[in-house]
Amino acid sequence: MRNGRKNEALRVLCTLWLCGAACAAYGAEAGLPLPPLAVVNNEDSTGKTWRQSGKLRGTVEHAGREFRQALACGGWKVEKMIASGRLAARSQLMICCRRRQRILLMVWEEEVGTCGFAWGKET
Repeated sequence: MRNGRKNEALRVLCTLWLCGAACAAYGAEAGLPLPPLAVVNNEDSTGKTWRQSGKLRGTVEHAGREFRQALACGGWKVEKMIASGRLAARSQLMICCRRRQRILLMVWEEEVGTCGFAWGKET
């Protein structure tokens, strides 16, 4: 009876580990961890343009902070960030890395209170 419990526990642990590995692999292929309120308008997997683009409410600074937090939760690290523009036309460009993957993420102000974003993988 004791060996049966150990085998069952081992089977459950192996199943959970495999499910976790599968989810991690799916997440790596599915895309970037986005902030909770980000709305994706376009997706493209050809590698010839941005992988995803969309909108997020708030200022450029707030949207950039939300993306940095979401990326950090997904294991991404912001390697470089360039902020440009004046108050009327601000934007942030970020290069983010995770293991051997690199992405380029841009956040810009579309109108007061709304920002656009787009990201793509390095090919």
